[in-house]
Amino acid sequence: MLPLIQRNLKLFFRNRAGVFFSLLGALISFVLFIIFLKANMLDSWKQLQHPARMLDLWVIGGTLAVTGITTTLSALSRMASDSERHVYEDLILTGLSRLKIQISYIVSATIIGTALQVVLYLIMIFYFNKVDGIQIQWSISLQLFIVAILSSFSAALLNFVLVFFMNSVDTVGKFSSIVGAMSGFLVGTYIPVGVLPEFAQNLVKLTPGAYVASIYRQLLMHDILKNINTNVLDDLKKKLGVGITLNGHLTTLGQNMAIVVCVTLALLLVVVIINIRYQRKQKVSME
Repeated sequence: MLPLIQRNLKLFFRNRAGVFFSLLGALISFVLFIIFLKANMLDSWKQLQHPARMLDLWVIGGTLAVTGITTTLSALSRMASDSERHVYEDLILTGLSRLKIQISYIVSATIIGTALQVVLYLIMIFYFNKVDGIQIQWSISLQLFIVAILSSFSAALLNFVLVFFMNSVDTVGKFSSIVGAMSGFLVGTYIPVGVLPEFAQNLVKLTPGAYVASIYRQLLMHDILKNINTNVLDDLKKKLGVGITLNGHLTTLGQNMAIVVCVTLALLLVVVIINIRYQRKQKVSME
């Protein structure tokens, strides 16, 4: 299975245009913030200490969440490509089980999603350090790396379930374009979650990416938020999506982590069920 994972990684990173377009959704949110959103949002929070740094950290969290979604989906297009070109059948002939082949796609996508999140994180930190003097402790960066692995794995599982039912690379490509455009809204990067209409906010709550973005923001913005007056803190968290409102209360870091872990386990179970049902269907057709 390891050679297959290596093969998937080589094929992905060899296609430089594909790597760029997988990052495009995240890059758009980053660039839009710098050019358009930052100045307007600074006016809204100018009464706070270091509002520019706070917003820089806010957009980093959202951009990382978008990266995990779009890059894992792009990586899993390899599965659709192999199926369309009948490479999948050739892989079966090597003696690998279907489950192991599918796991190799998920693991490859997880590695790709994590690696590209790290790359984009370093780029953003470098830029904001030069512009606003942003500095992040190594201990926080390590925690962010762990979250990047979890978010990439969760996104890879979800995208696997979706791509599994797509029969062509063209379909996956069109779907990726839609996801790339929507992901910035779903994690509250293009527009802060609290500014969205109530229906849109409820839709955001149904997507795991929103909770991943909230985890990133809570880790990154912790030191700044603890110095903010409690009278405006809850309103700020709600509007910026630092916490997600559930049952009238904002979620904590631990609650967000629990939600993402539970969703990941549920998706893992779905993947196993899909594989079992597919194998049964294949046996029936052969009989």
